Amino acid sequence: MYDRVVVILTRKEFLGLLNERIHYLDGAYGTEFFRSGFKGVIEILNIENKEMVYSLQKAYVEAGVDFLLTNTFSANRLKLETLKVNYDLRDINYNAVKIAKMAAANKNVYILGDISSTGHFIKPFGEISFNEAYDVFKEQSEILLNAGVDGFIIETISDLKELKAAILAIRDLDDDIPIIAHMTFNKNGVSVTGTSVEIFVTLLNDLDVDVIGTNCTLAPEELVPVFKKISEYSKKPVSVEPNAGKPRLQRDGSVIYKVSRERFAICMEDFIEMGSNIIGGCCGTSPDHIKFMIEFLGKVKSKKRNILLKEFVSSRTKIKSTEPFLIIGEKINASGKKNFQRKIREKNTEKIVELAITQEQEGAHVLDVNLGIEKLLESSHFTTVINELDKVSSLPLSLDIQQYEFMEEALKEYVGRPIINSSTCKTEQLDKAIYLLKRYGGILILLTMKDKIPKTAKERAEIAKNAIKYLEKNGINKERVFVDPLVLPIGAKKDPYVTIEAINILSRSGINTSIGLSNLSFGMPNREALNSAFLALCINEGLSAAILNTSERSTMNVIFGSLMLKGIEITEKKKFFENPIVNMILKKKETDLKREIEKLLEDYSPLQISQDILSKAMEYVGELYSKGEIHLPELILAAETVSPIFEFLNSLIEEKDNKQITTILLATVEGDVHDIGKKIVGTVLKSAGFNIIDLGKDVPANVILSAIKKYNPDILGLSAMMTTTIGKIKEVKDLLKNENIKIPIIAGGASMNGEIAKKFGVFYAKNASDALKLVKKLLKDIEKVIG
Repeated sequence: MYDRVVVILTRKEFLGLLNERIHYLDGAYGTEFFRSGFKGVIEILNIENKEMVYSLQKAYVEAGVDFLLTNTFSANRLKLETLKVNYDLRDINYNAVKIAKMAAANKNVYILGDISSTGHFIKPFGEISFNEAYDVFKEQSEILLNAGVDGFIIETISDLKELKAAILAIRDLDDDIPIIAHMTFNKNGVSVTGTSVEIFVTLLNDLDVDVIGTNCTLAPEELVPVFKKISEYSKKPVSVEPNAGKPRLQRDGSVIYKVSRERFAICMEDFIEMGSNIIGGCCGTSPDHIKFMIEFLGKVKSKKRNILLKEFVSSRTKIKSTEPFLIIGEKINASGKKNFQRKIREKNTEKIVELAITQEQEGAHVLDVNLGIEKLLESSHFTTVINELDKVSSLPLSLDIQQYEFMEEALKEYVGRPIINSSTCKTEQLDKAIYLLKRYGGILILLTMKDKIPKTAKERAEIAKNAIKYLEKNGINKERVFVDPLVLPIGAKKDPYVTIEAINILSRSGINTSIGLSNLSFGMPNREALNSAFLALCINEGLSAAILNTSERSTMNVIFGSLMLKGIEITEKKKFFENPIVNMILKKKETDLKREIEKLLEDYSPLQISQDILSKAMEYVGELYSKGEIHLPELILAAETVSPIFEFLNSLIEEKDNKQITTILLATVEGDVHDIGKKIVGTVLKSAGFNIIDLGKDVPANVILSAIKKYNPDILGLSAMMTTTIGKIKEVKDLLKNENIKIPIIAGGASMNGEIAKKFGVFYAKNASDALKLVKKLLKDIEKVIG
């Protein structure tokens, strides 16, 4: 029953289709099934009501779509377990393909296996590992592939790491099946996990996918600026699926989306102007929307895009152009440092985090990571370091790792576009580098040597040029390569001008160059003077990047001065906040923060510090998150930093004062298993000093009532992500009213808005920062009433 069905559509044929004209995806599934009266997990319809799925898909086929998605959005093992679905995973996915094929029979319509999130964050911000997510995606993809899908679409993903796991899982099953990869963004062009459109696209330009795009969350008008960036940065075909506006609650309790088919079609014309190759609809779009859109827009050829041909390096949250000069901090290097090496072996990352933060403040663009003697380490050491640096929202990384298996482990965990440091010009080394660059993305530092270092500049340059030709022949363009002409110690009587001449030769050939600057002065006095003088000479010959000591101010000044003399001015925007406590929180300076709090205890009570100083600092951090000035990793890190301080202060607060600490009860309502947003709200509120009780997800109204009676909270927070569960918020509200329990209720989630909240008689919080402000306002109002 589950034997592999031969797939006819190859990637070459798929891209050929897109080159001919714009192609159309279908529209929404969930909101259409819900509009028809279905309540529940839509994937079980593949078992219980195949006709309902067939009818909707047939309507999309009749509307004129080119690609039909399978009804498998949540049909991965983890998501189905969370949704408490008992049907066999294979049956759900296999039947989905079978139904779609029936709906598309005798029509020129291709079937795309629909893959979406596991519903869990991957470590370091969640509970599952990269490998677990990879296995879950591979399991579902293999069933869909064997059932005979023509391609895959990965959609509604907000975590770049999870998206990478899904891409690798599919590609490991088949290297010739088309993949469309989407991420979901807020209006500011940043995902909930802090990844910008630019970071997403520049990484996926490297990864083995065929189309890059976005879907969900935003209405067409809101999605235009987001898609504009995708269009500008993507070197591959692009796709888009907006929502039909925001959900609106009807008198009968149903939810509709307000954008009409006419308005939707007119708005979609903007995406054609920006060069979209594939267009479809997400939440709220019906077969009528899709039919009218296709008839209105027609089967026209995609417009040519002006693509930004620059190279970038990135972490999850930070991106840096490789032009005009890349400053790579050298300090995270345990070589020859016994104490540092010991801490790494013990998986103590405090020093690494401290060096990462310090080098960013000193002006580094990238951080070089060398964990020292690798025979003393295991793969888990590299996983730990990569994830810890991800948690502190570090700069992009240059991974200086010698053992191949450790390098691959680090690249697998890394979120963003790194530098791989380094490879010699030996063919077997280049082949390994090619595999890693194609699989995980990034930029390569190439050493101008094979088994030994050539003596002359011409020999070094020639070896590098031949290696670059080999890389380009295998799909790695020279813009993704920085050649290291090798700096040797002058203390060992090595001529530094050989390196300078090699830089000149390579630069004149349009090849990027990078050096390890501190090698020059190893063992010499006045190292900073030697380094800065040599660096000036190298920059004059066209040097593109350097791994260096960012605390050497004259060396750093040489970079800015030398570039200014070339007519290039670098303006560095450093993130610094006037409030010293805020800076300590955001820079994970736990020891400094504890010392500052102990100093404040000489003049203030623990309760005053908790509520008036630390809580307000975290309120400001929440505002920074709301404005997009910091992202989820930094928010979570801030919460982790202050939590032990709050616990310390609470231990000093007298019992009579402890009663003044506000308790907030949180829950995701019954039928809804999405609680990422609620957890973020809980993190912000807890880090502001409130006592948080989180009941979890899919919580029935009577359980919430029992918890209120047990814990006597000051405020109740409810979350509803799905349109079908919005009504549960009113159910809770009505139940509490019948029980004569008066408690302020704050509601949030993707399906909630101010209009719906007002109808329900609850307060609305758009995000974590709004929730914090609203809590403080409600508490003041309560005090006035009591007073």
